[in-house]
Amino acid sequence: MLFIKDVCRITGLNSSAVRYYDSQGLLGEVERRSNNYRVFDERDIEKLLFIKKARALGFELEEIKKILVLKNNGIPPCNYVSHKIQEKISFIKAEIVRLEKEKNKLEKHLSDARKVSGCKGSICHYIEGNENEKVSEETGMKNAQ
Repeated sequence: MLFIKDVCRITGLNSSAVRYYDSQGLLGEVERRSNNYRVFDERDIEKLLFIKKARALGFELEEIKKILVLKNNGIPPCNYVSHKIQEKISFIKAEIVRLEKEKNKLEKHLSDARKVSGCKGSICHYIEGNENEKVSEETGMKNAQ
């Protein structure tokens, strides 16, 4: 029989996280004392450590909940977990490509802006770019200079 302070010490989670996971149904039925204090057991510790590891791997709570439901229903969750990990890897690869393009765009923008001496542009050429364009005060339209 463990109280929340014991669970926090063992798992390294804070009490808010433990209460939240409990409120989201991730721990299943947690025993309560007559004073309404939660009482945890080794199964709860095991689940909380699993949740902590899954979160560290980028799993969302709904995904973790599904894993636990599959396991509780006697269905091995490893195929589901493997599929989710592959999805996460694919997402990360796509994000790396997107970020690389963004980095290249910024590097080119910086390189182009550094070719200009002083601070040019109506506010700052590092943002506005080196185009020889100005916004006409009368029309609000860009006019090439």
